[in-house]
Amino acid sequence: METLKQRTIVTDVLVIGAGGAGIRAAIEARNLGAKVLVVSKGDYPAGCSTAIAMGAISAAVDQKDSRDSHYQDTLKGGHYLGNPRLVRLLADLSPERAMEVERYGTEFDKVDGRFDLFLFPGNAVPRAVLAGDRYNGGFFKGLVREAARLGIEVLEHVMVVDLLRREGAVCGAAALEIDRETLLIVQAKSVVIATGGAGNLFSLTTNLPGITGDGCVLAYEAGTQLSDMEFVQTRACMIRPEAMRGTAPPGDGGVTIGGRFYNGLCERYMKRYHPDKAEQVSRAEVARCTQKEILEGRASPHGGVYGDFSGVPAEKLMKFKAFMRSCASLNFDPTWQSYEWAPGAHYFMGGIVINEHSETGVEGLYAAGEAQTGTMGANRLPGNALAETQVFGAIAGAQASSRALSMDLPAVSPEIAGKTAQGIAVHWNRDKGIDYREVKKEITELMSRYAGVVRNGDGLRKALKVMDEIGKHKIDRLCIVENRSFGEMAKLFETRNIHTVGRLILQAALLRTESRGAHNREDYPEMSDAWRKNIVFQRKAGKTGVSIQEASSA
Repeated sequence: METLKQRTIVTDVLVIGAGGAGIRAAIEARNLGAKVLVVSKGDYPAGCSTAIAMGAISAAVDQKDSRDSHYQDTLKGGHYLGNPRLVRLLADLSPERAMEVERYGTEFDKVDGRFDLFLFPGNAVPRAVLAGDRYNGGFFKGLVREAARLGIEVLEHVMVVDLLRREGAVCGAAALEIDRETLLIVQAKSVVIATGGAGNLFSLTTNLPGITGDGCVLAYEAGTQLSDMEFVQTRACMIRPEAMRGTAPPGDGGVTIGGRFYNGLCERYMKRYHPDKAEQVSRAEVARCTQKEILEGRASPHGGVYGDFSGVPAEKLMKFKAFMRSCASLNFDPTWQSYEWAPGAHYFMGGIVINEHSETGVEGLYAAGEAQTGTMGANRLPGNALAETQVFGAIAGAQASSRALSMDLPAVSPEIAGKTAQGIAVHWNRDKGIDYREVKKEITELMSRYAGVVRNGDGLRKALKVMDEIGKHKIDRLCIVENRSFGEMAKLFETRNIHTVGRLILQAALLRTESRGAHNREDYPEMSDAWRKNIVFQRKAGKTGVSIQEASSA
């Protein structure tokens, strides 16, 4: 058996994930005096969801708005499954966090010195503070600049595959250092997970490649609770022009500024479902109605519907510079030409259960951003994702730093590191087995077919049976068939991760016999008061335990 090259790094705080939540956590920890290391599986700073986000952060900064209004809108938008204590933190702290991002160097839209606020569906008033250079790193710019000013080290192309523990507490991580083809052992006093969601569980997604639920699986295997896994938010996701497949049309299709949706019969179908609001309803509701049109045979030629920007004032559409540049490069003019879209996986409301201190219940481990749960409930309002990254990134960074600075570095024994290295080496040296690419394709097609926008009991049971067969007969036999490299091995581990996350989504979706937010059961089309509950998973002694808990009251 070939022995893997190995090196060790020592730090106070390890942050896994270099997006908005991870970099904000690193900034806070560094400002409080901790030595910080950030690892990013992708490119930095371009390879994260924050870098391609519209750049809208919801914050009650206007005199006509209030933190209480933001709080109530978020609870209502999440169908009252969110943790009120976390929602209160989001609403109360997002104005301060938004101002910090501006001080770091991000430029927000202003008119006469005042924020030019954007109105998203589900918000009582215009509340979204918009960054310039949308979908092209405009929001992220200030955070990246501040991290560089503080000298925070960010390692690119590093995939963490295991959390190291000593006496129940996390004491570091083992990772694939892809470019070096080296096993990296990081000894750390505190670890923050900020790895985002798992959009690549599905065939169509707005997420970048590599968003595969890694952080949730790491935390789950370490003993944390995961909750609300059934709630996967979809949004308009372009399928034509083909070169823009996976692109999220600006502002959910510009629905609050004149954008419209039409089915394959050129009917403005949202008016049939919502005569007064038409497209200006929640993302979950738009997705549900759109999927119904597609399934009932009123789709566009490529299996979606049409999006139309012709009613959007040109000056508003031109503010989406990156989108318009991409269109121009394809000789596509969205001011008069329609695009085709279908609901694509976008954001995961479910994830790692945390408390108000971003603690996960496993000593030394914290979580922030999309990898956490409890803030959004059954559905996320637009603009709240970036607010969540900044509010809970800062909290996680502060708590991780406080713990790190109060203790000596726990030793990672040769036995702990050696056991992890041996497990990884098994995959590296396996020359016979099942091609991970085939299994990944099988999982994504299974999830897309049975766990997409509209679900039913028969389909979910069928998918669970197949997923269990994959787990029993294939997951432990995955191998790299050709071009053996650490990059390929990272994709193999991603396949293991999407299997774990996918199975939990299926199980939770089957258990929840109602429709609520982003979870639609065609066999249980109504929302039930009896299901104002959270489905919680926790792994103990190698087995998955599930509990159904009453949602916290406001």
